Amino acid sequence: MSRRLPPLNALRAFEAGARHLSFTLAAAELNVTQAAVSHQVRGLEDALGVKLFERRTRQLELTVAGRRLLPTVSEAFDRIAATVADLRLSELDAPLSVTVTPHFGARWLAGRLSHFWRNHPEIDLRLHHSNRVLDLSQGEVDLGIRFGRGVWPGVVAEKLVPVERVPVCSPALLEGPHRLREPNDLVHHVLLHEQDHEEWVG
Repeated sequence: MSRRLPPLNALRAFEAGARHLSFTLAAAELNVTQAAVSHQVRGLEDALGVKLFERRTRQLELTVAGRRLLPTVSEAFDRIAATVADLRLSELDAPLSVTVTPHFGARWLAGRLSHFWRNHPEIDLRLHHSNRVLDLSQGEVDLGIRFGRGVWPGVVAEKLVPVERVPVCSPALLEGPHRLREPNDLVHHVLLHEQDHEEWVG
């Protein structure tokens, strides 16, 4: 069956204005202007063909029609809000799946897990140790912790911890025709890296 309902924003404006008996307070609650609330309420009155408020100087009063409509609209919004809250809680009950590299998990994360679980016992944290770059959009995991500059397409990356990087070498490279004295001297030597030269940039 088709439902002939007024616009939701108009009903929200009416319900807030009726609760506060003030368009100004309703506007503050809805984060809009007082004029917007007044406009929405007038549109609702036009759509229903009835007057919902008696507008007096610095005072609002509900008409008979307004008093009749208010409890129904308030109950409907309360039920919607309660159902949405339940849905959000059920989503929080789902496990949080995090992928980390084995080195990071063992050397940095492991010692902090007890503190996390003590402060967030409601979170079912599941860790996946892997060096693979996973596609977060496929639902394999909820988030990943990886080392890099954070420029990865299709994801939102936030810096977690600062990392200091220094080159290391055999003492033998401090001697000879191309001995290391400054960073530019590295061009004469083989650079060891994991996958690319990203860590040697800058």
